[in-house]
Amino acid sequence: MKLVVHKGSRPSFWVAVSREIKVGLDLEFLLGTLFEPLIYILIFGPLMEDLIGEVYVGGREISYLAFIFPGVLTMVSINQGFRGAATFIQDRFYGGLETLFTLPISRSVLFIAKIIGSCVRALIAMIVLSISAIILTRDVSLTLTGFLGGALVNFTLVVMLSSVMIYLLSRSRNPSLPLAISGILVLPMVFLSTVFYPESVFADSRVLRVLVLVNPMTHASDLVRSFVYNMPVEPATLAVSLVYLLCLAFAGLLLGIRGFSRTLEG
Repeated sequence: MKLVVHKGSRPSFWVAVSREIKVGLDLEFLLGTLFEPLIYILIFGPLMEDLIGEVYVGGREISYLAFIFPGVLTMVSINQGFRGAATFIQDRFYGGLETLFTLPISRSVLFIAKIIGSCVRALIAMIVLSISAIILTRDVSLTLTGFLGGALVNFTLVVMLSSVMIYLLSRSRNPSLPLAISGILVLPMVFLSTVFYPESVFADSRVLRVLVLVNPMTHASDLVRSFVYNMPVEPATLAVSLVYLLCLAFAGLLLGIRGFSRTLEG
């Protein structure tokens, strides 16, 4: 899909967003963003549920599959965050960015359109996973409010990582950079968080506790879990986690827009 410029008018912001969504819904989205989390919901969760049984969290017992479900939604945001620069890769390395930059629309708007496109693709994947989890487990009774609250939390990770990836790609000549970085970071970020285990699992190691505490996936998965299951959260804990995630997203945005705007310079 191309941006269309009508004489005497500026290209529509929503046309730019629509382009990002359509271009990004490709095989890489299915395999990179959706496939792995879907495997956790369809195969890993049910198998481990038979082995582990119930998990005590937030003052209640839920099945293991129900426990990991909010964390798997957060995995979607991480996967899409690392791959959120997919359309930028196409524009940067395979032609098109020069044309975009000549259009009468600011580069910051084009950048924001790419970030929104990443968030929409993450939302589509989260909807698919939610439907799968509701079908598979009795403990997942997802409300619209709980889902939207969890999605907004996860969007902070999508914004942060997509922006950082765009910045790095704007300074690199290697289109495989996001794949290489995600291959190194995704597993440590997932397994040193509360995606698959309660925080108490890390209680005996000070080093692991610190790593888990600074990991944004821990804050995101805990918040998403509390929203999905309507679990009470201490106001101070809620505030600290939200401020931490929002600061990371804002810092990523500033970095990303700086790199995107200066991509073709030098």
